[in-house]
Amino acid sequence: MAVSPRTITIAVLLALAQTLATGAAAQDKAAAARAPAESAVSADKSEAREDEAPEDKASETTTEASSTQKDPPPSAAEAANGQDEATKPPTAAEICSVIRDSADRVKMDRDFFARLIWKESRFDVKAVSPVGARGIAQFMPYTAKERGLANPYDYEEAIRHSALYLRDLKAELGNWGLAAAAYNGGINRVKGWMAETSTRGLPYETVEYVNAITFRPVEWFTETGREVEPRPLDKDLSFDQSCARLPIMKTRAVFASLDGSESVPMKPWGVQVAGHANRSVAVKMFSRVRSAYGSVIGGKDPLVIRSRNASRQRIYAVRIGADSRSEADGLCGRLRKAGGSCIVMKN
Repeated sequence: MAVSPRTITIAVLLALAQTLATGAAAQDKAAAARAPAESAVSADKSEAREDEAPEDKASETTTEASSTQKDPPPSAAEAANGQDEATKPPTAAEICSVIRDSADRVKMDRDFFARLIWKESRFDVKAVSPVGARGIAQFMPYTAKERGLANPYDYEEAIRHSALYLRDLKAELGNWGLAAAAYNGGINRVKGWMAETSTRGLPYETVEYVNAITFRPVEWFTETGREVEPRPLDKDLSFDQSCARLPIMKTRAVFASLDGSESVPMKPWGVQVAGHANRSVAVKMFSRVRSAYGSVIGGKDPLVIRSRNASRQRIYAVRIGADSRSEADGLCGRLRKAGGSCIVMKN
């Protein structure tokens, strides 16, 4: 039976359709087979990116932190400067501002008060004297406690308390000159001296102290009606200008005990019994003197002072302190009489 062309065409088309369907199915099957592998690769890549991301961020954070430390933003820099400013010692102008206001508050002459504070500490807010007075106003610990001064190294509070203390001393003694003497030497010592009940008199340091501040001997202030006279620090400048020119000098103890430990109190006069360019040699020399003349020297603690000899060479001088020239002369005389050698020096 003959097959018509139409029948052949339909058969061909059916075969082609079947082939295409089979090929599509095969592709779908292959794609399905590839999908898990591709998914795994994709997951691996994703995990790799996640693993890498923290490193990148950490690196970026470290870089940013490093950059922040090197070049802080203005606010951080200003804060750092503010902290530095808080720890810096005050300038003379800042100190003088507190002196001015504190003096005015108690009706005390500004220039007199500035001289007193500068004489006490050279404006060194961390000053410590050989006898333990502390801070810019040189309060002894027991006096600071008595006056309610919690921190003598707080220069503003110390200056204010100093002015109030001087005001109270003036009220009791009669004038600012005697108040200054009591501030330095103690009120009981001054009262005893004024009443002539003390055989010791005033320490040389106090006598010199009052004269340096007031330009008058302390005895001058014992007359009724006398008072500290106005004497500008610089007659051609205002108080603020002249006071701000006073130098801030870092004080340090130049007097030491023999073992180099805590300083011993300075006395105005000294009997020098040993001296050498080498400190240890000077100390050994004194030890020999004390061994030989212990009955004369006794247990007195000497001062070891950096000084200059007649040839202007620096030496360590070992001296026994004395409160007066006559006391020093007496000790040196007894030492010479016993066979020793010495010289009386003003410290």
